Amino acid sequence: MSLNDYLQQSAPLIDAAQRTQVFDVRAVDGRLVFNEATPRATSPQIRESMIPYPRDAQGYMTLNEHHAVLQESAGAGSTPNFPDLLRQGLMFDVFSGYNEMPVVYPQIVREVSSNKMSEEYLKDAGIGMLPVVAEGQPYPRAAIALNDGVKIDNLKRGLIIPITEEIRRFDQLGKVRDIANTLGRAARMTREQQVMNVLTTTGNYTRNSTTKDNDIGANYGSTTFGPAGLVTAYRTLVTMKDRKTGQYIGVLPNTLIVTPGLWFFARSLLSSIDLNRQGGPTTAEVYGAGIPNPFYQLATIVVSPLLGATYEWVLLEAKRAVYLQVVDPLSVTPPVYDESDDTYEYRVRDWYGVGMKDDRFAYFSNATAAPAAS
Repeated sequence: MSLNDYLQQSAPLIDAAQRTQVFDVRAVDGRLVFNEATPRATSPQIRESMIPYPRDAQGYMTLNEHHAVLQESAGAGSTPNFPDLLRQGLMFDVFSGYNEMPVVYPQIVREVSSNKMSEEYLKDAGIGMLPVVAEGQPYPRAAIALNDGVKIDNLKRGLIIPITEEIRRFDQLGKVRDIANTLGRAARMTREQQVMNVLTTTGNYTRNSTTKDNDIGANYGSTTFGPAGLVTAYRTLVTMKDRKTGQYIGVLPNTLIVTPGLWFFARSLLSSIDLNRQGGPTTAEVYGAGIPNPFYQLATIVVSPLLGATYEWVLLEAKRAVYLQVVDPLSVTPPVYDESDDTYEYRVRDWYGVGMKDDRFAYFSNATAAPAAS
């Protein structure tokens, strides 16, 4: 029986003023004994009433055995003790912070499940075009020219958070909830940072026309963002092909990731339906004499400060270049008491791996120059 239910059933025997009294609570044979703090001429049932300890589904007491504050019967009953709030609230606060944190990586990566220490993917597999099979003739066997592979390691990340005796004794619940919420946001931001680290690592970009990967050139450089730079990146990606057979693989760039420094310029370039003549009526047009903007809605624009501090940008086909391998989703363990230092400790863990699966679908520029209109 909960304390609030007990009060509700005893309401006819207790007047309104007495329901707000503070009662002393003692433990007798595993039961709670309530004695009035200020003796009054009331029913003996109230002076010495015995109810069992209320417990939750896990068998934990939900009422402090040393003291209890009885509120009015119309209220919410007793205030839960601190360990109960830890068990019930920490997971909610961690996941609230995790889900509230704004991130962009779900738009970029392909998320897959993994049960290994690392996953290895085939970098290239030259097969070529499918041949014609004549009537009644056997199918020819493919001469698969395997190239080197790409390995993405899964790494375990996490923290143990201590809740000291001082925080519990002085009921600083607000601090505990803030820490848990911040920890959830940090876990989410860690995933975002790992994805951006993969996108901005120049060693992940290895394609070039000299190695027969495309018709234009390297898929990495210091290309200034603007119409000319965007055309270069676009042509580099759409002409990507298998280096063994020369077959185009059909890359379709659809996502542009920019830093805050490029956000407004990129919006103007890709979101404007019409073109404006720059420099007066005598300036020659670069892309013909038409008014419609050829870059209009070329790609979805994504902005992230984690991409860089100046004018870095990435053009890619979403969910083809970068893989996120999830071993275990974010988890929170219940608080465990450590007698050596009078603390409750709980652990937050996230286990996954992030890596460049196929850089033929991405073009990265680490430009430091301001964008240029052309």
